[in-house]
Amino acid sequence: MKGFAQYFSGISIKNKIFSTNILIIIISISTLALFANIVSQKAIIEKAVKNSSRELVLIDNNLQTLITTVEDYSKILATDFRLQNVLYNDFLENSNLSATDHVGGLDNLSMKNTLSEVISNIVEPNTNIKAVSVLTSNHQWVDVGFADNEFASRVFGSNPEAADHSYQPVLTGLMKFKFRYEGDDDVFAVSKTVIHKDTGKTVGMVVLYVKETVIASIYERKMNYKGGNFYILDRDGKIISSQNKASLYRDFNEATSISIPYSTQEENSFFQGNGREKVLVSTHRLEPLQWSIVSVIPIDEITVERKEINQLIIRIGSLCLLLAFIVSYLLSRSITKPIFQLSRTMRDIRTGHLTARSSYQSSDEIGYLNNVFNNLMDRIEELLAENVEEQKTKAEIEFKLLQTQVQPHFLYNTLETIISLIKLNMKAEAITAAKYMADFYKISLSKGNDIISLREEIQLTASYLEIQQLRYVEYMEYSMEIDEEIMSCSISKLTLQPIVENAIYHGLKRKTEKGLLRITGRRLGEEVHIDIYDNGVGIEESQIRRMLMEVSGSKERVSFGVRSVHNRIRMLYGDRYGLEIQSELGAYTKVTIRLPFKPVREV
Repeated sequence: MKGFAQYFSGISIKNKIFSTNILIIIISISTLALFANIVSQKAIIEKAVKNSSRELVLIDNNLQTLITTVEDYSKILATDFRLQNVLYNDFLENSNLSATDHVGGLDNLSMKNTLSEVISNIVEPNTNIKAVSVLTSNHQWVDVGFADNEFASRVFGSNPEAADHSYQPVLTGLMKFKFRYEGDDDVFAVSKTVIHKDTGKTVGMVVLYVKETVIASIYERKMNYKGGNFYILDRDGKIISSQNKASLYRDFNEATSISIPYSTQEENSFFQGNGREKVLVSTHRLEPLQWSIVSVIPIDEITVERKEINQLIIRIGSLCLLLAFIVSYLLSRSITKPIFQLSRTMRDIRTGHLTARSSYQSSDEIGYLNNVFNNLMDRIEELLAENVEEQKTKAEIEFKLLQTQVQPHFLYNTLETIISLIKLNMKAEAITAAKYMADFYKISLSKGNDIISLREEIQLTASYLEIQQLRYVEYMEYSMEIDEEIMSCSISKLTLQPIVENAIYHGLKRKTEKGLLRITGRRLGEEVHIDIYDNGVGIEESQIRRMLMEVSGSKERVSFGVRSVHNRIRMLYGDRYGLEIQSELGAYTKVTIRLPFKPVREV
């Protein structure tokens, strides 16, 4: 968790806003999709259960209608006056004969024609009844159609009074029955005793045959789910109707591996199985036959609609996510763009472009922040300008103070030297010293100009050195080698003199033997380098730092003069210019003055 927090804190604000928005939207869409999936699945399953129950009710109604119709046909046939007359006449003609002595009065052609005419109105193609068999009171099955009378005799016997029919049509279970021209077929049979309406005598029995495929056609038309199956079971759980004819006569549990729990309810629905083998089982009891109508639908077929809904959810979710990406990107960009602009402005200022300002204008919080930043930078720039002006004024004051210190001090020392030379009757040397002093002051005044040419500064420094050599001839000699190319370069007045004075008094004068002071000047690219070298006692590293840096409370005149020259150059030409000092104790000191190459006329 700590690592994630560190990673999250390290990414940009834009990515934080963008990723947070996307994460929230993804979680919201995923939660909504999951909720919609659960709700839709529940609704679809409930719909499937209701549809199955409704289908079973419709099948029940149609099946009962079919059975009632067949029973009605059996009643109509049993009460038909022509059939009753034929069977009654046969009953009368053979009433005195034994069962083995009957003469088969119905074998004559006219009677067969009569029965065929009666039966033809209630069999295919006029109705769903496949065929009809007629049993006379004299134990004779009449051959009047497709039914095989010998097979009927084996199934139903030859005595119409043997079974208790309660004078109502009786529906048998599914059976294999042989037809004369089509072979065996699966049928249901409805039998009805024929009672003579006048005498009340049982004169025969009629049996109507309905094929199982007629029953199956009822629910095949009602199927809403592909892959689903309907079954009709008898009271013992045997399959008596199914789309799969191979499962007929088999136990339902054995054929389908589905066990139907006992229930007192007329309708029942439940799920059985796991995974892809899971199925919805719906049952409906068909009274008064005590049959059961069973619907078995694979869960995959039920959830096909849910898959379509899921695909719709995925498409809508993807579209929403794409829209969220676009909106989040635009939102994060609209928030972070002015921040990045302000950040770029800050980087520009950090690299030295102090005049850079943020151009973003708005009335929102970021716009207010930009205005405050711009106002702050304006104020800082004003303060910097004031500070620069103060530093410039301070440097001017220090430089003027240096000049005021140098000139009277130099004048006093030079006059002392001239007086000494006169006393020693060295008039020529005294005149020379006076001449050098005049040259020094002539150039140092320079009509009030603070910027002079390097040629003039060299002449001023040479006059100073000639006078100093008259005073300290025993321990100092000097040389000057300045390239003519840089003689026209501009330089601040009295730049070399404080450094030369420092070299004499703190370098050469402290040496026990005669020393050398050498001044050289050259051009390097767009810069001018002037080296002032002495082989005096040298300077410590800490002293060098104090010479170039302003130390609070320091009253050393040495560092004051050198530091004033250093600050003056940096103020006039920039921080890349100024003094560089190299020294080794007991060996040497070299001061390098770095100046831009600018002819004096440009100043």
